[in-house]
Amino acid sequence: MPGSGREKREKTVELVRLPIQLRVFAAGLLLAVLAVLGLAVAPSRSDAATKPFKIDFNQSRMQIGMLQELPLDQLASTASIEGTIDDRGTVTIPKDNFKFPAVGIKEPVALSAYMAIEDDATGTFNETTGELVIPAKAGIWISVNMADLMGSLKGLGIDLGSQLGPLSGLIGGIGDLTCGFAPMDVTFTTGTNTLGAGAPFLKGTAGPGAITAEWAKLGPFAGRTKILGFLDACQMVRDYAPTLLQGALGGLLPGGLDLGGLDIAALLANLDNVNLGPSSITLTRTVDESVPIAITPGPVGNPDLKLTVSPKHRRVKPGKRIRFTVKVRNTGESEATATRVCMSGPGVGLLVRWRCGSFGAIPAGKSKTRKFRTRVYGKAPGRKAKFRFKLRSGNAQTRNATSWLLIRKR
Repeated sequence: MPGSGREKREKTVELVRLPIQLRVFAAGLLLAVLAVLGLAVAPSRSDAATKPFKIDFNQSRMQIGMLQELPLDQLASTASIEGTIDDRGTVTIPKDNFKFPAVGIKEPVALSAYMAIEDDATGTFNETTGELVIPAKAGIWISVNMADLMGSLKGLGIDLGSQLGPLSGLIGGIGDLTCGFAPMDVTFTTGTNTLGAGAPFLKGTAGPGAITAEWAKLGPFAGRTKILGFLDACQMVRDYAPTLLQGALGGLLPGGLDLGGLDIAALLANLDNVNLGPSSITLTRTVDESVPIAITPGPVGNPDLKLTVSPKHRRVKPGKRIRFTVKVRNTGESEATATRVCMSGPGVGLLVRWRCGSFGAIPAGKSKTRKFRTRVYGKAPGRKAKFRFKLRSGNAQTRNATSWLLIRKR
């Protein structure tokens, strides 16, 4: 049978291929399961929950090395930081939301010096200890109104326009010229340094505290003012400064100015990373606007009732009235509610009228007294009778008391 061999070979091939198909299917199924599991257990990439973070400072103190003795007024004393904090205590402050105070003068030329943050800052805040640490890239900037400056110098006989030539119109029309040193690494902290001391925000950001930062070297010389949108005005001033100083001061002083061989150009060319000595800034918040923490009272103690009855012993004739004084005193730490006392007596040989009385609520440390009256009936002279008093309350333990009577002959 010629066809039978081919059929057997085809079946054999199918049998050989079948495990391979199963393995491929199993591998694909395993990959699919792993993918699903990976999606299920993969950590969420969503950002941690954040909330606003802000501190307003109402005092400040800035010391800039050898310049701290300059007669500069405090133009603005307030400062603030505003950003966000996540549930891990990470604080993020956009650079424009880190506000600093300024020192300077207003007359005869408007001049101010201040610190600024050059990039968004990220730090940490511990809400338990009040510790705040914010490393940042900062700069020291000096801003002067060029129109005021050139006008004041011209009033002194110094004409910068003749020294600047065609640049005179450009420099005079830029308004404020802002030059400085940036960036430099500083760290604001609630700790202490050699010049200042911070203070933790123990009551949160709405409570008192302080941050301080210290540095010695300034950053590279830099400028913020641009001419025509791209020319660095500060670099231009630095390039022209030797000529301006020589010409201006030489024209002001009789006989010109002898700088004694001082290389002003070399000094101005080495303005990067100038070391002015230890410098610091401290921002303080003395205002306390924190919300008082609500103190949840601890568990209140239970009421503790004492029951006393008088008289404890008495002689009485049959048919006579008896009066007992019942006093309930609360020596516990909370009010006793629904207080009630019931009196009962023997029922064999002596018929006693049963009595109950309500004392109501008894505050802690207080007491209440009531009179119980009854009449003893019986013909058993010489017999002792025991009267029982039972105290019950809605929230206190039951108390018992007794009183003994001796039935006398008529």
